[in-house]
Amino acid sequence: MTLEPTLTAAMDCTELERAVDAYLDGEFDDRERAEADAHLVACPRCRDLVERQGCLRDAVRARLREAMAAPAPAGRAPEALRARIQDALAKTRRPLWRRALAPLPVATLAAAAAGVAFVLVTHAGPDLALVEEAVSKHHRSLPLEVSTASVGEGMIPAWFADKLDFNPAPPHFAAQGVRVLGARLSHLREWPAAYIRYELPRGQAGLFIVDDPDGRFGASGREVRIGPRTVRLVAAKGYNVVTWRDAEIVYSLVSDLDEAALYDLVRTAGR
Repeated sequence: MTLEPTLTAAMDCTELERAVDAYLDGEFDDRERAEADAHLVACPRCRDLVERQGCLRDAVRARLREAMAAPAPAGRAPEALRARIQDALAKTRRPLWRRALAPLPVATLAAAAAGVAFVLVTHAGPDLALVEEAVSKHHRSLPLEVSTASVGEGMIPAWFADKLDFNPAPPHFAAQGVRVLGARLSHLREWPAAYIRYELPRGQAGLFIVDDPDGRFGASGREVRIGPRTVRLVAAKGYNVVTWRDAEIVYSLVSDLDEAALYDLVRTAGR
């Protein structure tokens, strides 16, 4: 899938603070480093953070080199072991900052066969920019702050408990082959958001959950009825975004699934 150059969004303080280690480790690609550098030029607070973190890392490395030098009591690992570890790292290393999503084939089932009723009304509400921001943030594939490998899928909701002033109550997707990879804190403009990343049979999806008691989010796009749930579909920057509301909580699912496959996934979403 070719990604449009207009997809780039300016890096903000929150994103840089959470990814400062990746920045210092050189794990950004050229465009991401340019975005980070541009932000650092204009933000003294983040610039100071990066400088302090860099000095701390340099000091730790210096102490480790001193402790592990040949004359030191700690000595060094055998050269054969060091060579095997370096070779294994070179073979298994994967980019952390951005992962390309595998494209999915166009579904052969018609939407009618999938049981979806369309209301052919398109709204261009003022929150379309928020949908596009969700797409941009999902596309960045920022490092997850917690993974199911470390805490288990069932503990992801509890991880958000003391970090947000609302209960995100993420849905469970019962579709075969869908599993939670992990989560992180995010935001859409001034709104704090929970972000959960899912692995699909082919590709990935990202779910943003925000508290919206004033009803400002979720009015853009085409209205679609999927079973008992009414959702809105927006296509933006090569992704399809389905948004739905449960009382004051709004869910926005970003994926490169085609419409029919995305509807099938949303149909399996349960509390």
